[in-house]
Amino acid sequence: MTAKPVSRRQAIGYGAAAAGALAGSLDAPPRAQAARALGEWLSRRRPVGLPQPRVLRSAHHELNLRLTTRWGTVDMGAPRLVRTYTYDGVVPSYTWDIDPGDTIRVHLRNRLPELHMRHMRMDRPHEWTTTNLHTHGLHVSPSGNADNIFLVIPPGEDHHLKIPVPADHTGGMFWYHPHHHGGVTQSLRGGMAGALIVRGDIDQVPEVRAATEKIMILQAIELSHDYRLPDPDPDPPPDGSFFPKDRVLYTVNGVLHPTVHMRPGEVQRWRILNAAQGNFMSLHLRHHEFHVLAWDGLTLHKPEPLEAIMLSAGNRAEVLVRAGRPGRYHLVLTPGSSGSPDIPGMPEAGGRRGSTSASPPMGMPGFPLLQGELDRRTILTVEVAGEERKMSLPSSLPAYDPARAPYRPVLGTAEEWTLHNDFDPALGHHAHVFHIHTNPFKITRRNGKTLDTPLWRDTYVLTKDAGDTITFQSNFDNFTGRMVEHCHIVSHEDLGMMSEIEIVPR
Repeated sequence: MTAKPVSRRQAIGYGAAAAGALAGSLDAPPRAQAARALGEWLSRRRPVGLPQPRVLRSAHHELNLRLTTRWGTVDMGAPRLVRTYTYDGVVPSYTWDIDPGDTIRVHLRNRLPELHMRHMRMDRPHEWTTTNLHTHGLHVSPSGNADNIFLVIPPGEDHHLKIPVPADHTGGMFWYHPHHHGGVTQSLRGGMAGALIVRGDIDQVPEVRAATEKIMILQAIELSHDYRLPDPDPDPPPDGSFFPKDRVLYTVNGVLHPTVHMRPGEVQRWRILNAAQGNFMSLHLRHHEFHVLAWDGLTLHKPEPLEAIMLSAGNRAEVLVRAGRPGRYHLVLTPGSSGSPDIPGMPEAGGRRGSTSASPPMGMPGFPLLQGELDRRTILTVEVAGEERKMSLPSSLPAYDPARAPYRPVLGTAEEWTLHNDFDPALGHHAHVFHIHTNPFKITRRNGKTLDTPLWRDTYVLTKDAGDTITFQSNFDNFTGRMVEHCHIVSHEDLGMMSEIEIVPR
């Protein structure tokens, strides 16, 4: 959502509205009190439509961009304007729309403030205003001035990136965000992320082409009581946190509880991204199914109907939704965390299926129930009205071809990996989200059981139980250089849950 200049009159108006909504509760209120106040505010606020991020489209096989990291003041539909880290003053950032074979050129300018702190430990939050750029999920070079997360761009400096995209790149939804180790959590919890769309065969399927396309970037904006992004605390007290927060705003395209308008029988294409720093998000649309076209930019053979979809941090799902009868329908979010991963749609853990409840109870519109931060809440409303439209769903899709990118090794590095969730038993249940840069992977076994249908992903959750495993196959194809694999609960990554991989020529 584009942040508009804020006049003094607007600021005074926001202050007065906040005072009325919060009734003096902004002085470090308990979270339950903050939730109640925000819920009351949203119940009185006029409905807002779902904004779409501005689209920057490539031309003549190039996408030329200037991207600036800076503080911004953003209207998220909360009682106060939000002060947070941004790309170009907006949350989320603009959508990049390209074709296979294009080159992305980015003039990256870091205008975040310089930190005056010395001797920061590498296993704590550190240098969180230093930046770089990662194009999550793209099969591109990790070296030089391409998708190189080892680049260091301090405050006040500029850098020019050139990212050539292969001509045979799969079409789908990807995304971009900062990836400087020690500062990833701060940037993502502040809202620094944007969608990256690669056009492909799936866009030419008649039923898909006929559907209105909507980007939906889900974020968990972590703020202090005054709606400002707080700094991390590298040395918190025993009862404190590395990443303090008083409230969390679950936004869709930068706003709280927007409305999507559809006609009965209309089919829309929703491209959904979980861009939170570590939150899991399970989604259920009352009285409707999600017809999943692709996960993580990798197209399925045919649409997969699901009542609930679960997105771990960094996951994308591309779905078709066909509107039912006239009425108002709530898109309900059940959030989870690495320590509380039991949410609908979670994969099997230790041989036991996770919760699959498809009809969660309701809380205040747009914000949690009062039991705590991890409760269900409505994040979006679908309003179905008007003249009926008779639209169809596809029966088959141009699936990602295993013979194109994977399993055609150039560098001779095809490998099979098995990952174990081998956490400290003293921590209790704890889930993690595995992500590897540059190459997608094909999951063939889960907890030792061969899957009937392999799963193509670039991001996948290892669920709560010790000993939970996945086995996948991948080719380190086309590109040499250094890259990383890490937990995409990025607070885990910033604290050291990451290792380096170097692909070398034969």
